[in-house]
This record gives sequence, structure tokens and C-alpha cells, in this order.
Amino acid sequence: MEYKKPALSCDEQIDLLLQRGMIINNKEYAKHYIQHISYYRLSAYWLPFETLDANAIRTHNFLPNTTFERVLSLYIFDRKLRMLVMEAMERIEVSIRSQWANELAQEYGSHAHMLHEAFKCPWTHLADLSRMATPLKEQNKETFIEHYRRKYTQPFLPHIWAIIETLSLGALSRWVKNTKDLTIKKRIAKNLGLPTADLLEEILHTLTPLRNVCAHHSRLWNKSFPMQIPVIKKLHNNLISNNTPNAHHIFNFLVVIAYMMQHISPNSSWSKRLKILILEQPKGTDLAMGFPKDWQTRSLWTAI
Repeated sequence: MEYKKPALSCDEQIDLLLQRGMIINNKEYAKHYIQHISYYRLSAYWLPFETLDANAIRTHNFLPNTTFERVLSLYIFDRKLRMLVMEAMERIEVSIRSQWANELAQEYGSHAHMLHEAFKCPWTHLADLSRMATPLKEQNKETFIEHYRRKYTQPFLPHIWAIIETLSLGALSRWVKNTKDLTIKKRIAKNLGLPTADLLEEILHTLTPLRNVCAHHSRLWNKSFPMQIPVIKKLHNNLISNNTPNAHHIFNFLVVIAYMMQHISPNSSWSKRLKILILEQPKGTDLAMGFPKDWQTRSLWTAI
């Protein structure tokens, strides 16, 4: 089917929302936010307020008493949630980067990342090394990379402490997974409160899409993720079962992030700020995020 929807001005977009039953008490207020956020981006946040027909298909009309302010407050909540999650992901990512680089360097030297014998699969290592090296040749203008290029000719790639600063979480996940020395990964896992190296690898892989959603400012609060948090026995009483559809939502992810934050930064207020943010939302918001009804009574949250 050919897309034939016409471009509408902000005023016309507001009129359309009014026709569909949204309550807009101040058109200029709504116009300001539509101009700076966009009608399309906000539409993801008024979906829960749209009515459905007998076949559960959206009618594009709104439930009674749906206000523009309520939709906007949901958008603002999602932005605050993303910022909180990104704050924690930064702490987790930097911690794993630091530990992995230091452990590998102590075992194999400053350019451990260039040694195929440090990794399980030489083919995977070669591919990852190529992905790492290509943008460093000319495109990367970071001061520490340019300093190395000016001062040293051998080895041609910078040392691991510089290289690690250029890796995305997805790339870091691949490098950690391919690391041959199991003892190194066990030590990193232990420092994060994780019982095994396998869990470290799985959680890194699983958290990467979550981190990318936050980094790209995408909708987070009720998003369904393709992967689930792996089973962690010591967190069994805090996680919801992976056999439920809600396990694809954000609750289990937040549990694991809060748990790792306790090990990385025991005095951090992160978990408390997250709990307060969730409790400030209208009734039912937490359920749409996959939160169980009894989440506040579970040990991870009662301790906050």
C-alpha cells in the first residue's frame, strides 16, 4: 500500500487530536511540545490511551478523560527512566572495561588485544581486531589516540588501556566472550556479584540492546526486549520467571542493574532514586513495565 498521509502543521495536528477525543486545555502549550518533541514521537506515549475495536485493532480515538498533560507526563517519566538507566549502564560498562583491560594486560602485556593466543577463536579475534582498528587509522580524533600515533610506531595499535575507551558495549561483550582465560572472567564476574563467567557473558550480551535504547533516546518504559535476563539463582526471589511474557519487559533488567550497582558503588543512591521515580507514577504504570504486584516487598527493594 502506498503511503499517502499528508504533512500537517502543528495546529492541524492538534485539531486532529481534539477530533479523536484528546483533551487539550491549552493549545499553545500543546503546540510548544509537539514542535520540540514531534507528533510522531509522542504518539508512542498515547498508544495506551487509544480505544480498540472488537478485533483489538486501534481506532485512533482516545479513552474518556485522556489529556495531553497525561501523555506528556508519561513521556517525561520515560526520559527520566532512560537517564537513570544510562547512568547505571555507564558505571557498569566502565567497570567491566577497566577490569577486563587491567586483567588482560597483567596476563599478556600492554597489547594483549593484538595476541590471538589470548582468545578462544582466532577468526573471531581477527574480525573484532579489524573492526577495532579500521576507524582508528584516520577517523578517530581522540587526543589519546592521536598522541599514540604521533609518538609510537610499534605496535601500530594503541595499548589496551586506550583501546578499551573506543569500544561500544556490544564490542566489549564480544571481546569478553572470546577471552580465553576463564580465571580473568571469573574475577570480573565476582566483582560484579555474579556467580559465573557464563553469566557475565550473558548479561553483557543481554544488556547491550537496553543500553542502545537509552543511548538513542528511544521509548523504554513499556518496551518488550527480544532477549531475557538469564536465570540467576541468588536473585531468584527478586526476578520474575522467564516463563512469563513480562520477563521481556524491563523489570528483570532493572533488578540485575540495581544488584550490580550495589557491588560497583555500594553507597550509590541509584536504586533509591529509581524506586521513588516508579512510585511517583500513576497506578498501573509499573504493571505495564512488567513489574509484579508484590515488587515492593521483594528483598532487593525493601532494603532500599
